[in-house]
Amino acid sequence: MKILAGVIGMGIGEKHVHAIENYNLSKVLIICEKNKNKLKYLKKKYPKKIITDNENLIFKNPSINLVSIASYDNFHFNQILKCFINNKNFIVEKPMCLTLSQLKKINSLLKKNKKVKMISNLVLRTNSLFNYFKSNINRKDIFYIEADYLWGRIYKLFQWRSKVLNYSLTLGAGIHMIDLIIWLINEKPMKVYCTGNDISTKNTKFKKKSFLIYILKFKKNLIVKISVNATAPHDHFHSIKIYQKNKTLINSLKGKYVINRSGKLNIIKNIKKDYPDKKNRKKLIRSFIDYLLNKKNKSPISHKEQIDLMSVCFFAEKSLKQNKELKISYLK
Repeated sequence: MKILAGVIGMGIGEKHVHAIENYNLSKVLIICEKNKNKLKYLKKKYPKKIITDNENLIFKNPSINLVSIASYDNFHFNQILKCFINNKNFIVEKPMCLTLSQLKKINSLLKKNKKVKMISNLVLRTNSLFNYFKSNINRKDIFYIEADYLWGRIYKLFQWRSKVLNYSLTLGAGIHMIDLIIWLINEKPMKVYCTGNDISTKNTKFKKKSFLIYILKFKKNLIVKISVNATAPHDHFHSIKIYQKNKTLINSLKGKYVINRSGKLNIIKNIKKDYPDKKNRKKLIRSFIDYLLNKKNKSPISHKEQIDLMSVCFFAEKSLKQNKELKISYLK
């Protein structure tokens, strides 16, 4: 078996092309881009690929066994349905869908069609610093985690995101930090409370909350606070502090370090791991390709993990609307 892929959307999708092309003999056969102004440029850059604005050329091509969905968020669900109809494995940029009813449909299809495999491109899991954190925490000793997603690219709010009805920063940004926490401690939250404001974007065409904060509650009273800040003058950054009884792990603008308590002293040690570690972001897609080629026994992210993550996000959205803490109900 060889992976033959089609890629939809050539913004972030171009990184998918680079991850897929020539990895274990994989090839991208078709590139679909709906922005017709980009087509001429893409035809020059990729003269040996089929360049089109018709996504159905990908879904109807019997040779293609992997579809990379990197289109705008509001197109993801229908493109996923086409993957199931045509028995195509797929990679999808987060979020996979924009409503709970859509998620229920995807969950049902995954159970009915065991041949179709999927993965969401949750790239923070490949970061060497966060993998160090995962290997050096003791879940039993953690009492509080604080994480901030600093978007640093306010201009993006006023492009297609301001036009999509169900777009939210939870689904478009916060999802990364929620997934990171769940993955780090290998545990799902039981409850969520979400609030936010639009002070920075009140008189703009972006009509949603541009700052969000979540309180997640886990077993044994572990509390996690996550914020999504889309408008601050700040570089794109994933800040995190993991507080344990005698140790704190930190990624901040001041550095990456661990603080160990030793008697009455706090010993600060720099962590020599890369962040943002962009060179490793291809790993998730390539691990999924290895799985499809039967070179790995399991997918890097299970279907259940991905569905559960989306459930947390939708309950966070519901909490924001209702302004109250909610118990999270996970799909079966």
